[in-house]
Amino acid sequence: MFQPFEQGGTDRSGLGLGLTIARQFVVENGGRLSVRDLPDVGCVFTITLPRYECLPSLNR
Repeated sequence: MFQPFEQGGTDRSGLGLGLTIARQFVVENGGRLSVRDLPDVGCVFTITLPRYECLPSLNR
């Protein structure tokens, strides 16, 4: 599902890059992108990102 150019549905209007790009962005920011299938309904995608403390700017 997260592989580039892979499309699971019947709609082939896209390139199949959306989930690949989304997952790469989330992982590069220390997070996780997961999917859960709900039969006869669809899928639920969950993005989990770490919480970072904002440090004061040193340029002030």
